[in-house]
Amino acid sequence: MSRAEFKPTTGRRMPMVAAVLVVVALAGVAVFAAGRASTPERQVTARYVERVQAGVPVGFPGTPRGGGDAAAAYTQTLASAGGRPATSRQAMVDLIAAEGSAAAVQPLVGPAGDGEAISQTVVARVWAPDADLDAVVPEDREVSVRMLVCTLSGATTSSPADPSAGLAGGWYVQSVTVRWSQGRWRLVTAERPVPVPPPDQRGARRDGGPPDMQPLVDLLSAQSWAPGTV
Repeated sequence: MSRAEFKPTTGRRMPMVAAVLVVVALAGVAVFAAGRASTPERQVTARYVERVQAGVPVGFPGTPRGGGDAAAAYTQTLASAGGRPATSRQAMVDLIAAEGSAAAVQPLVGPAGDGEAISQTVVARVWAPDADLDAVVPEDREVSVRMLVCTLSGATTSSPADPSAGLAGGWYVQSVTVRWSQGRWRLVTAERPVPVPPPDQRGARRDGGPPDMQPLVDLLSAQSWAPGTV
């Protein structure tokens, strides 16, 4: 056996190994790029950014759901506006009311506080009957909105022995109409709120009459949502 048969081959293997490593690296990069290209982008639900102008929340989207959220925010804002200075209160009304509809907004403005009275209004649920909640609303189109509202009022200085002391209030269904105009929701009309007596454990109203189930049907429908949620 000649010495040539035992000649080292390291010098010839190094370029070959290097070439194989380059090919493997390029293949890995190609596979990674293909995976990134085929992976769907994670969908992020766009939500409106709440902004406040003159104490009024604005920035609600131009959909019936956005109109319902705007109606709830406007109702609560106006209910707490009674204690504000006249100029600030009027600025709120001007932002909320549609042109020529200031008179419809005024009944929603809460009473002026004297430091001893408590007045609170909370919108618990919102629904827009017969509306596609996520459809884009054309300019100057109106949407009817209904809200389940809880109101509380009372005085902080009443004596515990006073039979009229404590908080009073109840649940109401408030119906309003809002209009999409110039990129914002504006309040057009506000109907008189309808009291909704809470049922007792037997399902009867506190006045002894039959239970009114329609508000519960509306509240539990797919068209109802908690204001401010998407």
